[in-house]
Amino acid sequence: MALIMEKPTAAFDMSQIKRGDLLWGKHCTWNEGKAGFVTTATEQQLIVQYYPGIGNVTNHFVIPVSEVIDGQWEIRWSTDMTEIKEYGVEIDEDQQETEGSGGQ
Repeated sequence: MALIMEKPTAAFDMSQIKRGDLLWGKHCTWNEGKAGFVTTATEQQLIVQYYPGIGNVTNHFVIPVSEVIDGQWEIRWSTDMTEIKEYGVEIDEDQQETEGSGGQ
């Protein structure tokens, strides 16, 4: 019998997101999401800096991988704004039908 067990753990894929990426995040307890840029990206958490809209200040929020796995976060991010990636974002079928109809 082994003394140490190896267990798989959830982690952010560092090839998908990195420092400097633009990110929009919405926690399930927030009324609306916040947009900023990733200042720290590790396998266990992301730290996002954003402008809160008051004076000459910035703020930040932390996105732990455990909360993302639990479905508490909606996240959209992009490195170059040509491709926007999403995780945990529910698509509203009514909105999608309206956007796809071409304004008809």
